[in-house]
Amino acid sequence: MHIDIDEIAKEFGTARALHPVSLSIPNGALVALLGPSGSGKTTLLRILGGLDYPSSGRIFFDGQDTTGLSVQDRRAGFVFQNYALFRHMNVFENIAYGLRARRRRDRPAEAEIIRRVNRLLALIQLPDIGARYPGQLSGGQRQRVALARALAIEPRMLLLDEPFGALDAKVRKELRQGLREIHDATGLTTLFVTHDQEEAMDLADLVVVMSMGRIEQVGKPAEIRARPACAFVRDFVAA
Repeated sequence: MHIDIDEIAKEFGTARALHPVSLSIPNGALVALLGPSGSGKTTLLRILGGLDYPSSGRIFFDGQDTTGLSVQDRRAGFVFQNYALFRHMNVFENIAYGLRARRRRDRPAEAEIIRRVNRLLALIQLPDIGARYPGQLSGGQRQRVALARALAIEPRMLLLDEPFGALDAKVRKELRQGLREIHDATGLTTLFVTHDQEEAMDLADLVVVMSMGRIEQVGKPAEIRARPACAFVRDFVAA
């Protein structure tokens, strides 16, 4: 799905979280929203997913104005930093939750739910953990399960907020490669929020560098490293 962000701004009371920002995201791209805390990257991600609405501006999915669509109608798959898995459900039921929660007329048959969950367990390379509970999993395994749950609903896009933030450095590096492989296998337009420049540069097709609610530069990782657009980008990427 191609995404166009047209002059999106967001205020919370008198505080401006996003100045008007515009961005075009190609179909199937893996995009990093990179910046320090308070740069507006999570606010922009939440607006894209329909968890927040902009104070002004518009969003287009494949050329259609979707600014006012509900979170359900946007069909975004979310992965949050804490993964938000249901502790009382095993892995299988966590992944199946979004399918079982649909209205009856939209809910797949039980055989289809089982097939889809098993296929996703294979995709995240954890085919044998369906009966386990979140408390029995490592941090890396919980992250993969959260990703599978987001994919189960067959989303139009995938949105990840600091998906590796709760993991140690070694596991983060391993899972970055796993996310890249899953992205390439699904072809979904994917955006992830990070403050880690190495993570953004290693993983993304396109990096969006943000600061103080503004987009400072958009480009491929090699372009941003070689030709930073301003002093902030140069210093942040070099840090």
